[in-house]
Amino acid sequence: MQYEVCGLNCPSCAEKIEKQLKQNIDPEASVNITTRTITLTKGSVEEATKIIQKIEPNATIAPKTNMQAKTHNHEHSQSNLKILLLSILLFGLGFIYKPFFLLGYILSGYPVLLSAFQGIIRKDFLDEKFLMSIATIGAVAVGEWAEAAAVMILYSLGEHLEELASENTRTAVTSLIELTPESVRVLSNGESILKDPSEVEIGDLILVRAGERIPLDGIIVNGSSTLDTSALTGESLPKEVTVDETVQSGVINLSSPLTIQVKAKYENSTVARMLKLIEEASEKKASSERFITRFARYYTPFVVLGALLIALLPPLFGAGSFSEWGYRALVLLVVSCPCALVISVPLAYFSGIGRASQLGILVKGGEVFDKISHIDTTVWDKTGTLTSGEFEVVNIKCYSDLSENDLLQIAFSLEEHSNHPLAQAIVKKANELNLKPLDIEELKEIAGYGLEGVIDNKTFYVGSVKYMESLGFTIEEEHSHAFVAVATDNELLGAFELLDKLKPSSTKAISKLKDRGLKTVVLTGDRSMAAKKALQELPLDDLQAELLPEDKLAYVNRLVETGKTPLFVGDGINDAPVLASSFVGVAMGGIGSDAAIEASDVVLVTDEPVKVPLLFNLADAVRQKVITNITLTLAVKFTVIGLSIFGLASMWQAVIADVGVTIVAILNAASLFRQVNN
Repeated sequence: MQYEVCGLNCPSCAEKIEKQLKQNIDPEASVNITTRTITLTKGSVEEATKIIQKIEPNATIAPKTNMQAKTHNHEHSQSNLKILLLSILLFGLGFIYKPFFLLGYILSGYPVLLSAFQGIIRKDFLDEKFLMSIATIGAVAVGEWAEAAAVMILYSLGEHLEELASENTRTAVTSLIELTPESVRVLSNGESILKDPSEVEIGDLILVRAGERIPLDGIIVNGSSTLDTSALTGESLPKEVTVDETVQSGVINLSSPLTIQVKAKYENSTVARMLKLIEEASEKKASSERFITRFARYYTPFVVLGALLIALLPPLFGAGSFSEWGYRALVLLVVSCPCALVISVPLAYFSGIGRASQLGILVKGGEVFDKISHIDTTVWDKTGTLTSGEFEVVNIKCYSDLSENDLLQIAFSLEEHSNHPLAQAIVKKANELNLKPLDIEELKEIAGYGLEGVIDNKTFYVGSVKYMESLGFTIEEEHSHAFVAVATDNELLGAFELLDKLKPSSTKAISKLKDRGLKTVVLTGDRSMAAKKALQELPLDDLQAELLPEDKLAYVNRLVETGKTPLFVGDGINDAPVLASSFVGVAMGGIGSDAAIEASDVVLVTDEPVKVPLLFNLADAVRQKVITNITLTLAVKFTVIGLSIFGLASMWQAVIADVGVTIVAILNAASLFRQVNN
């Protein structure tokens, strides 16, 4: 069960909460500071809340459901804002009557002070709340009540603004949840019944009116319309659909009512699977994220030690008074909070994952962006990846006394049992001529070769040239098209020539990758001449033809063994082993394929090759945001630290610098949603 958490802005607190939940409630518990979610497999909300509020008193949790989570977030944000405004009012009154400064300080700082105190009791207190508490209590102790109140109010204001900025980013990423309507019109006995999407069964008929989102995956059984698929695929052009075509959940029906037969339950729908991938991706940390987390763990104790040395050593050596150097140490504590780094770096990766999903690219973890920056070779499957995969029979050759229709009927009878694109083209041709399949016995499929079966006590073979050669037949002529032959035990009966076309964006995709200096290779099972003919427009570095599935795997493994870092793009079904073996595996059009999702690092919702260079652009942008945030944050903090040591920075300036750089870093990460275009 997942829960939405409000008031959890402290990364170190999130780490402590996860540790306590694992020790006391659920060993599988996880806390994600970026998405503000907690995942539990057992234990109650009450138990979890008790543990959470011991560490973060201001935090509250609620089940992660659509409206409830939104209401929960809104109410929590409004409550914090009211307290903050009252604290500012009291601060203003402090200039009239000084004790109001203390009241403003206590009101705005209560959650911070309580969290620090509870951390001391637990003997686990070295975090930003402790730094802020020590600094402001020190300011109160030396009589700087106005400064203590101002620093705590500004810190609380910063936390509120950080939460708003982070929430806006999370909302943009998780907006996919709004792609599923809250109710579905199910048709039963001529009537329309409203049901929750999770209650609809496979095979049910649903009605989707013009202007409504399609709630579940299915096949159109009545009606024709135009669909807006932009929210799901990033494609802005509308798509025309009619009877017998497959439609995916999450797209908008623009023009006419559609009756759809449901083919997948809600939990297995396109939108649900995409959401699951995005949530899982946010849990997988990139190397930069893991480094920042480790850095923050040792950073705070080091800062406290440094502040202590600054407060004590110079006065002991006569370089000034204890009050003077004590104040400088307090300024150091204020500016040294690691929030900007610990929040903004994971948020940059999370924003990248979210922006990718908006463009129809599902990235399975922030580390994928880091790996893409090391890619030196892109390897492509041909059929269905660079080409449309929708073959057309353009020529029938008869080598015996059989007619073209007789040869086609025999091939049809075998090929209708195969899902291979070449087989489907032969089936389509036979259906156009209204041919009927013959009865088949002892059907066998030989992977990468073809099929064999018995018709009227006679064995027939249909498949590739390589298959025919393995049976002892010789085909000497070269072909500029895909080639499927038909034979018996002792006679080659004939063959089919089939044409496959490049996808519209294939040339653009390969050209953009070449512009990056990447080597591009295509692997195919087609004959060499046919493959060269189909791909002649592409600026390829290498073309490997007549390969079996295991040959493709061996080729990619050789690249990896020789130190190359290949990105492989395949259809996600037959190419699952190669996807898994590549440095980065990209499954194209594979959101419906379990094999694709399991084996690949990236899933392209659509079958557009141009999404691959777009993925590289996005990885560049994410890396740039991470580097910028780290550089900016460290530069600001080290500058203020240097100024504080020389007595040139006040606590006001320190907290403004700390809060300001955190907000700028968060907004910089969130700007990914505007920078990378489809």
